[in-house]
Amino acid sequence: MSLTPPTLLGAGAPGPGASSASFTDRPRPGHRRITDAGFTDAVIDRVPAPRTGAARAAATMTLVGALLSGCAAGGNAAPSPAAPSPAAPSGAAYDVVPEPGRTIDAAPSATLERLDGYRIAVIVPDDSTTSSVLLSAARTVAGERGADLVELPVDASAADPIGQALERALEVQPDVIAGLGEGVVDVLGFESAQLLDQQFLVVGAQLAEPTENVTAVIWDGATSRGSSAGADGDLDASSVTPQRGEAAFETGLASVRDGQTGIVLHLG
Repeated sequence: MSLTPPTLLGAGAPGPGASSASFTDRPRPGHRRITDAGFTDAVIDRVPAPRTGAARAAATMTLVGALLSGCAAGGNAAPSPAAPSPAAPSGAAYDVVPEPGRTIDAAPSATLERLDGYRIAVIVPDDSTTSSVLLSAARTVAGERGADLVELPVDASAADPIGQALERALEVQPDVIAGLGEGVVDVLGFESAQLLDQQFLVVGAQLAEPTENVTAVIWDGATSRGSSAGADGDLDASSVTPQRGEAAFETGLASVRDGQTGIVLHLG
């Protein structure tokens, strides 16, 4: 089965030709729970991100300059046919991703390939019912897809519980750090902007001012922006169900894997 991105129903959605980002297989599936004792793990090679808009623009200007120079040197001679461009095909996901923070209606992917070797570090902010339901959803999706799930429950007695959990998450070199619900929003809202090379996924909440490395999945009743901004409507803990949680993780992971990051995905 091939990975398909979540179905984006709003403006700026990729067309049928959208391609999925590749990743380096690392055969070490499973899931672990990290406590303060920690564990030793191997260093992970990161996969380069798709070419950015700035890089594409620079390449385009270089090509235009070369063509103009050729015209000047050759007078009225017809220019030689241009060589095929190695750029990503038109309609690729990372050509159409909207600006960071844009909210897009979305639906879960119809199919997901296995995620063998893909490491997800999950920050569990508390022992609330909401966190428990979302953590269970993460376990289900990771287990079904073969992902390596690393659970990071916070130490409530620490001076900065979420910050400490984030430090431990970074130590395991994950492909994505997932935060569960509104309890992670305030800390990730600041720290994620300092860690632009690290991908983040917030499930059941959103950041007020996300950067391009933060993707969020929300739904009615689970739209908190933390203490810095109002939610999109009333919050309702009963809206956080196992089905919603699993759909949110599948949608969010597919979006991150496909390079569609920095956006807020709203499940209908």
